[in-house]
Parts: sequence; C-alpha cells; structure tokens
Amino acid sequence: MELFYDLIFVVAIASLAFAFHHDYANNHIVYGMISFVMVFLAIWWPWNQYAWFASSFDNNSVSFRLATLWQMVGALVIAVGVEAAFNGDFTIVAVGYVITRLSSIYLWYKVAQDNPKFKITGMRYAIGILLCQIGWITQNFFEFSYFIIAGLWLAEFFVPYYAESHTQTHFHSEHIEERLGLLTIIVLGESILASAYSFKALISHFSYDLLFVSIGCLLTLFGIWWLYFNNSVEHFLRNKAAAFQWGYGHFIIFSAAAAIGALVSVNVDVLTNHGSITIEIANFGFAMSVALYLFGLWFCQERLMGKDNFQSHLMLLVADGVLLLGLLPYTILTTGLLIAATVIYRQYKPLSNS
Repeated sequence: MELFYDLIFVVAIASLAFAFHHDYANNHIVYGMISFVMVFLAIWWPWNQYAWFASSFDNNSVSFRLATLWQMVGALVIAVGVEAAFNGDFTIVAVGYVITRLSSIYLWYKVAQDNPKFKITGMRYAIGILLCQIGWITQNFFEFSYFIIAGLWLAEFFVPYYAESHTQTHFHSEHIEERLGLLTIIVLGESILASAYSFKALISHFSYDLLFVSIGCLLTLFGIWWLYFNNSVEHFLRNKAAAFQWGYGHFIIFSAAAAIGALVSVNVDVLTNHGSITIEIANFGFAMSVALYLFGLWFCQERLMGKDNFQSHLMLLVADGVLLLGLLPYTILTTGLLIAATVIYRQYKPLSNS
C-alpha cells in the first residue's frame, strides 16, 4: 500500500518539476521559485504526515486502505492543478490538498476513539488539522495573500508538535527512515529523467558543453544519492526533538533534489537555444539547488553524527564550494566532480555510526 501510495505522488512531483523547468527557462524565475515551493509543500506535507502516521498506526484494515486511497485521489488533484498554480491560480492545488488532509482527520479521530492512551493526542491532531483545512478553504474567498498562506503553513507545522507534546506516538524509527529514504529515491528518479533529457539533446545537437552537462549531471545525482544513503540516523530518531527536526528538514532535501533535475533541463534548453535566459543564470540556479540539498544533508545527518567539528560541517563547506562553482563556467561538470570527490573522502573518513 505504501509503495502504491508513493507512485501517485510521483505524478504530482513530475508535473511540478516540469512546470518549474518551464518557468525558469523562460525567465519567470522568482515567481517560478515561489510557485514551486508552495506546490511542493502541498505535495510533501500530506505524504510526510501519512508516513509518520502509518509507521505508528498502520493496521491494514479496510477503513485504513480506503483512507489511504482517498489521499491518493487528493494527490492526483494536486497534480492536475500544478499548471494553473504556475499561472497564478492555486485553487485546484488547494482543493487537492484539503482532500488529502480530510483523510488524516478521520484517521486521527479513529486513533482517539480506539486507543485510550492516545485519545488526547489523536483529538489534538484531528481538531488541529480540521481547523487548518477550514483556514485553507476560507482563504480562497479573500484576496490572495502570501502572509496568510505563510500563517496557515506555520499552523500546519505546529499541529504535530502540539499534539505530540501530550503523549508521543510510537513510530518505528527504522521504518520511518526507510520511508523517507524511498521518497528521496523517487525524487532523484525524477532528476534522472533530466539526465536522459540531456543525453537525448547530446545525440541530437552534439557539443562539448552538452557532453559536460550530461557527465556532470550523472556524477552529481550518483554522488548525492551516495552521500544520503551512506549513513543511518535511526538511533537518533528516538529523541523527540531530533525526530521533528529530521522529519521537517527533509523538505529541503526533497525539494532541492526535484529542483536539481529541473535545473539540468533548463541548462540543456539554454544550450540548445530553447530558453530565454543566459547560461550563467541557468548554472547558478543549478548550483543553488545542489547547495540546498547539501545543506539539507548537513541538517538531517551530518550535524547529528559528526565526530569532530570538521566532520560536522563538511557539507556546509562543500555547499559553499558549489555556490562558487555556480559563478564559473561548466558549473554542472565541476559540481559533479566536487560531489564525487566528497563521496571518495567520505569513504575514507566516514561519519560516526555510519
């Protein structure tokens, strides 16, 4: 069920990456970035909350399966609404998001009803999520405001912290690490499509610039996969504060991984004269997305596991190096080489408990 659930979210992420690629390549950069973040939040948060819930309370009952399928319908609606969102209308995405969250209200109400130990926790989740959805529905009747949207997202993020402050749910740390790792693979898989796009362009319009993009793309994707899965943080997740930070911090990893693929495609478009921006802007966008991914690795893994000051901050140093490479020619190739060098170093100097 979880794997089937993930496949539906692949559709939404793929639609989002394509829309972001199109906006960035056509010089709608700032608005494209804002739209990307807002829609990715609407995709990631329901998936994230379901993953943690299922790790604690998945009973494989008929009602649980139906509630899961209902969330998948919401994810499909979000995917349908991506194009409209990048044109300034977030209504369909909001509807899809609310559909997914209605299922969570039911599931948490069932927890409160069936498990006396988690009655208050379950009701806090159910009521908190319900109030947030009322907020999302209500805001559609007023003039669009980024401040209101930001406030609603802060409320969404606060609900789990408030609910868990009464009685913490007993999620399975190994299972939840596996679940977030699977979504990392899925998002990186979307970026692999960008690699295929670069090879296709290389065959049709051979140039050394495209060759360097293709090589650098593969080195980068293989390297960031290696760096993520080279470590296990399972035992750190038994600490409540660390678990919250790790779970929330994965938004950076997931969104950056999706952006990396989109920015590779943007570079290919520019080099084949299908984009309206300069190669320098395309390069720096790619560098920013890789740097954000490395920052996410630092936040979710390295700062928890590093055995000395240098080991605890290596990803931040590499991220700084990637940003500098974003100002130079052949950014994707040199970034790939830097990531490959980092992987080699990590093999000889692993993090503690790796």
